[in-house]
Formats: sequence, structure tokens, C-alpha cells
Amino acid sequence: LISASLLRKQGSNADFWLYYRLSPDSSLDIMPSELLDFLNASGIRVKHLPKPEVESFGQLVFDKFLTFNMTDYKRVMFLDADTIPMTNLDYYFHLSDPAYTALPTVLKPNFIVATLAEPCNTAMFFVEPSSDTFMKYHETVRLQHEKAKELPYPHFSKHSGWGHAFREHHDHWEAVTEKAGNWNFWAAHSDQGLMYYVAKYIKKDLSIAIGDRIQNWKAVEGQYMPEIESDITGVLIKYQPKLLAYQNSCNAVPTPVDEVKFHWKCTPPYDSFAHFYGKFKPWQSKYMIKDITQTREYKLKAAKSIWFRELNELNDKFNMGLVLTRWNKKHLPEMKRSSLGYVALYSDRKDIIDGNVHDLSGYAK
Repeated sequence: LISASLLRKQGSNADFWLYYRLSPDSSLDIMPSELLDFLNASGIRVKHLPKPEVESFGQLVFDKFLTFNMTDYKRVMFLDADTIPMTNLDYYFHLSDPAYTALPTVLKPNFIVATLAEPCNTAMFFVEPSSDTFMKYHETVRLQHEKAKELPYPHFSKHSGWGHAFREHHDHWEAVTEKAGNWNFWAAHSDQGLMYYVAKYIKKDLSIAIGDRIQNWKAVEGQYMPEIESDITGVLIKYQPKLLAYQNSCNAVPTPVDEVKFHWKCTPPYDSFAHFYGKFKPWQSKYMIKDITQTREYKLKAAKSIWFRELNELNDKFNMGLVLTRWNKKHLPEMKRSSLGYVALYSDRKDIIDGNVHDLSGYAK
């Protein structure tokens, strides 16, 4: 809701979708009508997904791949619920669309973001939807889960991962500070490893942001491995609109000593959005209403103030009934804990490979 509102204010022309599932423990069958009315009034389209048989963070993240099945669109960008945009993100679509002639086409139709030690972080990405890719993704998951039944705990091969043995193809993955030839990065067994595999070895027509570099990859007819087309620094900064605020003291002189290590984030796409990862989520932390105008750009302080400022405006506009002056006592205790945790655990995989993962067959168009 906050992200959609911020993007509208920044001039985005995109459609906004919320996909949701109810807990298997819920007595409801669909979202309450007053919430649906509220989302519709906010210009957010809503898609209800079936209840899972069991729920876990590890199962929930598979829903990110439904973006590949949204074939009414040329591009679909995914934003995690714990992110907010810090600028109008439409320019990513434009830079990947040859039909948009106001900007050069410097990005591929699929885009993923590497972080410090992982080649793909799924907090933000965009894809070119395709029913064929969606079914290949579905088959990739099915095959890996079948093989996983024969593997000892944690039921995942760091050699072949989701279906690609790096060393056998003289290949490796690359992050901002690391390179490796096995599936040992954070969430390799989950959405981040799976997205890397689908985007690079199934779609192949791909851009990867690695620090201030953009790697462009292309498919070669009759060849399994994609080939690198270009690897260029400083591509996005020329086209990024003005930011709502900086993060990690990126605009500070001198830079605080404890922020220097984050300066790889001082470039798009990393500064295009704020990611409240782990336990840094605004709704799970204390806040004083007097700080709503906070502009200090140390770490995520300014971004957190933007989140609360936007929530305050939406609260007034839609009579949401929140009392932000009593946030710490009234609302924080209700949201202090994430019911499914913060990461996809290896232990989640038992339910997944036993067949309790969401049935994907019903999503094919």
C-alpha cells in the first residue's frame, strides 16, 4: 500500500497488484470486504490465491515466481513487502523496452540484483512474463524436489542446486565481493537460488546488477549456456530520477566510518529502493511521531521516516483507525513478531518435497 502510494506520487504509470494467501488456520475464505474495498480505493488490484495445506516462509517465497505467469504485461516488477521505492521505478521498464524510444535500451527483459555475497536477491527484480518460462520453472521445481527425496538433510545439492553444476560447465556465480562455483550462497536452496537459475539458465536474456556494473547476458541458439554480451559500469545512474532520500550516508561528507562498508549500495538499483531486511522493518520497531520529519540519511533512518509519513497520510485519507501517536504501545506489540519468521529454513523443505508446496498447476493460463 505504501509502495503503491509512493510510486503514484513519483509519477508511475504502472498497475499495482497484491497477491495474497490466507493462513490455513484462518476461519476466513477470502479477505474481508472492507479491506478489499480499501485496496480497490487505493488503486491496487488484488488476486486471491488458495490456502496452503501447511505454511512456512520457505513455501511462501515460491509465489514470487507467479510474476512469470502475468502474461498480460510486457514486464512485471516484484517488490518485497519490506521494501519501499525511493524513486519512480518505471525507468527500469523503459530501459528494457526497445519500443520506448525516449531512452536507450540498455537492459535486458529480465533483471536481477546481486548483493555483497549472493548473485541474486529477490527483494526486487523484474521479468518478461511467459507461459513457457512459467511451465519450465514449474518443471524445475518438480524435478529438484523429486531428486531431493533421495538426498540426506538438508535435501539440497550444493553441487547441482536447481539443475546446474557450475564447475562442470566451467562456470561460476558472481556477487559484489565474491565468486564461487557451487550453490552455497544465502537462500540458494530457496527463492534466490531458484530465481538465479530460472533467469540465467532458462530465460538467459538477462541483466544482472553487480555493484555499479550491469552484466548483460544473451541466449545462443543451440547452446545451453548463455553468453555475456556486455559488462559496463555506471549504466543506470544516468537515467535514475531524483531520489526521495539517500540511505547509508551516501550523500554525507565525510562518510561515517561505520557506513563506508555499505557504499556499494550508493548506486542504482540499490538506492532505488529501501529494503528493511530482517528485523529492521518499520512496523516492528519503535517510533516517535515527532520523528516523522526525520531527514537524517544514516542507514535506513530517512527511509523509515518516509514509511511512517506515508502511513500517516494514508491513515488520514482512508480513516484506517491507526493511532500513530501511540504506535509503540498500541500497534507495535501486535506486529512485533513475524509469524513465519524472516528466512526460508532448510527445515521448511521437508513439507515442500513431501508434496505440500503450493500446487502450481492451476496457475498456468
